[in-house]
Amino acid sequence: MTSAAEPTGPAVNALPDPDDPDQGLGGRLPLLKPSDLDAVQIEARDGLVASRGADAQAAGFTMELPGGELIGPFNAYLHVPPIFRALRDWMAAIQEYGLPGDVQQVAILTVGAAWRSDYEVYAHAAEARHAGVPDSAIEAILAGAQPVDLSPAADVAHRLALALAVDHAVDDDLYAEAQAAFSTEQLIALVTLVGRYMNTAALLAAFRVPSPPSLGR
Repeated sequence: MTSAAEPTGPAVNALPDPDDPDQGLGGRLPLLKPSDLDAVQIEARDGLVASRGADAQAAGFTMELPGGELIGPFNAYLHVPPIFRALRDWMAAIQEYGLPGDVQQVAILTVGAAWRSDYEVYAHAAEARHAGVPDSAIEAILAGAQPVDLSPAADVAHRLALALAVDHAVDDDLYAEAQAAFSTEQLIALVTLVGRYMNTAALLAAFRVPSPPSLGR
């Protein structure tokens, strides 16, 4: 069985001080105000608010501040609209393969916990809960423990994501379980989903993007 995610706990690099106007919720990046955006960035922002904003509202996490600034990875995406569009299309392609919501959110949350990615954990703990993942399972994943009350497919997704994020290898027994739980196409989509959210975790780590301090885990 794959080992628990290591290391766990707070990030090694100190997160930004949200009370410091020069280093707030954008981390190392300035938060872009709506008035700062050009036409291409405005189009990207509108797309983000229409899609991920609806997800945030449904699940109960914050991605937009009262002044209209976007936080988490979404602020970074506004700096590079062509990359945002490619990432959006990447995620849309994954959705074509019918992975259940709890499977997706457990895999993403496992990646976030392994990377100690504060905003990823903050947002996707809320989305996992909204997708029906039990609180006890969410808490176990964040603690680096093996959750015991996941659906069978979500359990395999958790262990597969953990193997990829921590061990960088998938043993034959786990691969056989994954083959039994998912079609070949779904398994490729699931592995691709793990890679997609490693990308997000790396972005958040490089720019030290925190979760909202009053709302984080």
